[in-house]
This record gives sequence, structure tokens and C-alpha cells, in this order.
Amino acid sequence: MISISCDVKGIKNAIEKAVLSGVVDNVKKTVGSVRCKEHGKAPKIKIKGNNLNNLSFEVDGCCEEVIEQVKKKLK
Repeated sequence: MISISCDVKGIKNAIEKAVLSGVVDNVKKTVGSVRCKEHGKAPKIKIKGNNLNNLSFEVDGCCEEVIEQVKKKLK
């Protein structure tokens, strides 16, 4: 199962929390099925930012191939 964590500052209200939840759901839908073909492991994704207008994604995985698969899908 894919692991997604968030470290987003400046979330002030329920609307912003809902937007962030939508981002997480979209990432799950987009890359949730990605697994390393060699090791069978899922990637880990961290969503970071100072606010919703400034998000970045850190991708970690067992090998470079799975990381690149995720990055391509998130573009």
C-alpha cells in the first residue's frame, strides 16, 4: 500500500483541509497502483509546503526506477 504523509503549514480552515484531502486522494488515484517491478514495494510520498499554493512532493522508494515512475505520473 502506498504511503502518503503531509507536512503543510498554514492550513487555516475546513475548506483548506478539504482541498489538501483532495490532493491526497488525487495522488492516491494517480500513483496508488505503482509498485517496484523488481522488489514489489510501494513508494512513499511526502507532500510538503508552506501553504496550499506552494506544494512539493518528495518521493522515496526502494530503487530509482519506482521513484521515476511516480515522478512521471505526478507531472
